[in-house]
Amino acid sequence: MGKMVTVSDPAARVIIAAHNRILRYHNDREQAAKKQRPDDGVLYHYTTAEGLKGIIENEELWATSAYYMNDSAEILYGYRLLDLAIENWLKQRNPPEDSISRGFAESLRRYFGHDALERNVITPIYLTCFCEESNLLSQWRAYGSSGGYNIGFNVVAEGIVYGLKPEPRVYTSRCVKVEYDRDKQICRVMEILDSVLPIFDEREVTDAVRSIDPLSPLGFAQLSGIVQEMLVEESIGFKDAAFTVEKEWRFVVRSRELLKQGVDDGDHTNLPIHFRTARGQLVPFVKLKPSKAPMPLIGDGRKLPIASVRCGPAGDRISAWMAVRYLLDGKGYKSARVDRSEISLAF
Repeated sequence: MGKMVTVSDPAARVIIAAHNRILRYHNDREQAAKKQRPDDGVLYHYTTAEGLKGIIENEELWATSAYYMNDSAEILYGYRLLDLAIENWLKQRNPPEDSISRGFAESLRRYFGHDALERNVITPIYLTCFCEESNLLSQWRAYGSSGGYNIGFNVVAEGIVYGLKPEPRVYTSRCVKVEYDRDKQICRVMEILDSVLPIFDEREVTDAVRSIDPLSPLGFAQLSGIVQEMLVEESIGFKDAAFTVEKEWRFVVRSRELLKQGVDDGDHTNLPIHFRTARGQLVPFVKLKPSKAPMPLIGDGRKLPIASVRCGPAGDRISAWMAVRYLLDGKGYKSARVDRSEISLAF
């Protein structure tokens, strides 16, 4: 059993330095990811007439718990892919049996194992889905003869959607472009493992980790949790190749250990988690509100960053356009463009 240490202990200083190297790597990857953005600077949220009305009138979007969505298996898909990638890393890199990196990798495999859902180890994740195409046939088909709409939201870069913030103050949000290619998914996970785990096999770091109580704030468990957080964040953007046609981006809302932009008041305020009903069960969701932060394109940030609304190909073209125009004008979105899909769609 290792010892408990303070931050002034030499071993603690070594581990803190290793921790900071990992954070720098994580932050560099975050900055690189933000350089991606949709071609026209807009992402599109497809919805029903009722959804459009609620978003405009209530000035909010809903991010639904990923485990209650139609495609909730996607989160489990990401976990299974992490498990596979870690297994591949162990086979290909074959670190020594007594190495810290192997211990970390095996710990991560247990964490992301096939029974992760049953063990309730998955942290709350809330998603709002967008598409990079404003007139996608597969999306319109999903709404059938009832019509459908999409709302275009201004985007400055991956990671930032103009003017949206989660209602729960302890949560942060990122806009993530979904990766569908399985080989690329595995490569991204392997890159993280190759960049992070060998740090712990450096002699000085290995000695420091082994000298400290594994359950201490600087111990093995805490360090493993940092790597877990990085991998969870990566896997949220993974989806099976069968869904490639969706061209999806995700607004991901969750509590992040490595992105402390939320406000933590020590649990004095209850998390504003809301519930709706669907398919006979309660479905948790959180609200995304205008940020109220002044910035380009949206003025004082008191309105949603809506660039456009497109009416789907079903229904009467003129009346649908007029109703949307009236709704937007009445709620202060006079600058938002309204148009109509010209796709021929028969039912």
